[in-house]
Amino acid sequence: MSANATPSFSPTEIDLPKFKRQVWEMCTNIVLAAFFFRFAWIQGEAFFTWYRLSTFLILVKVSTDVFFYLIRKPPQQVSFSLYDWTVGLMGTYAVILFMPAGHTHDSLFGQIVQCTGLGLQIFAMASLNRSIGVVAANRGIKTGGMYRWVRHPLYLSYVVAFGGYLINQTSYWNAGVYAACILLWLLRIMAEERLLTQDDNYREYTQRVRWKLIPGLV
Repeated sequence: MSANATPSFSPTEIDLPKFKRQVWEMCTNIVLAAFFFRFAWIQGEAFFTWYRLSTFLILVKVSTDVFFYLIRKPPQQVSFSLYDWTVGLMGTYAVILFMPAGHTHDSLFGQIVQCTGLGLQIFAMASLNRSIGVVAANRGIKTGGMYRWVRHPLYLSYVVAFGGYLINQTSYWNAGVYAACILLWLLRIMAEERLLTQDDNYREYTQRVRWKLIPGLV
């Protein structure tokens, strides 16, 4: 070997930033699953006590959320802002604070609203595929499906679905949780927009789709 030769090694190379992100995503998934398991237990217990459709629908809705969160794909770009993470986590977990209001009867209107919200969610999830996330991130720009009408259709489905739940499970507590959730969803939208508008494709998309949440309103 030459005296000037540099020794060569062939250890398994690890992309440390990517590895840290994967570990963080895994930890987030575990915490998410644990919190929503508690929520599912409470709502499931209420359903088998009073057999109200509203509790079953909200259980299906949140279970669908959790499934897609657990299989979400890694982001191309993610925010490391403490504010964005706080808003993202609170906006994700706040829904587990909804509580069954007791053994009153569901209204037909409330059930229709909940079913509409669940339908919108399924459509939005299909449009989003595996690009759902907890914190503001770029997992690829989506422009098809429901994204042809609003830029954040999943949040629209949340507003409708949990609004229907509030109609059926009316209480001051649930009304306060719903108001807090809407505020957090709006803050999440603002955080996501700040990150996504760094992408030229997204800025072009915002010129074509004006509405962020509700067509003709927001």
